[in-house]
Amino acid sequence: MTAIGNANGDGDRDDELGVSMDVADDDLRMTGTRHSVLAEVFDDILAHFGGDDYADEIAEARRQFDERRGRVFEDEELWEPWTQAFLEWYVTEWPLSRDGDGDGAKLPAAAHVAREAESMGQRRRAAAAWAWHRSHRSIFEVRALKAGRVELLDLYGGAEFSVLEERTMVGVSAGDVGEMRVIGFEEEVLFARTFCFHPVDARKAIIARIKDLRDANVGRYEILDTMASLRVRCERYRHVSPTRIYQADPTTLGQGKLGPR
Repeated sequence: MTAIGNANGDGDRDDELGVSMDVADDDLRMTGTRHSVLAEVFDDILAHFGGDDYADEIAEARRQFDERRGRVFEDEELWEPWTQAFLEWYVTEWPLSRDGDGDGAKLPAAAHVAREAESMGQRRRAAAAWAWHRSHRSIFEVRALKAGRVELLDLYGGAEFSVLEERTMVGVSAGDVGEMRVIGFEEEVLFARTFCFHPVDARKAIIARIKDLRDANVGRYEILDTMASLRVRCERYRHVSPTRIYQADPTTLGQGKLGPR
């Protein structure tokens, strides 16, 4: 199994952050499957850190997310995957402006909850929250679909992942390229909820664009943002072939420099 590191940077995890989550003081209720435990912990984190007390925080996070990747509207096909990707990014990667105990450490919500769960002796809950914090978001190629497994290749770092997935991935085929998040939890690699696939007929152009960006020493997250913004442009410029969009300088789109398909 490929190990998943902390995509957010390692911090001092021994500090108490004093986050109260109003949960049971034991681990007895965390008895479900890996997927159900991860989902429950994620939903608990979001319910707390996405509530009214954090309205300004989540609004600023969404503003920056849209600024970096492109804004998507509710009536568009990308709305649901875009919103899910944002919520996971907010929980796992966005450094909250509140630093908990005043030591200056601004950590994502998942790390706050992991520390609090550890302090309360909630071992499985803490492990699940740390798994979210350390989850790995990248752009992957689907290499193979097997019974109960999906084989992925990270197109940025080159790592291979064998993901436990017992559900049928409808509409997904070997060779598809998309932004996904994977989680290492209890000796397995699992999918999170982020799935943003790129147009199938632009696969070669997408892979070439990623390689060019890597060769130019562009970082993983900037590449992800760039590719996401191009995916949005495919929705905006449907008269232009996706291949041309992924090959073009993004600044030329919308300026009459790309003719109709």
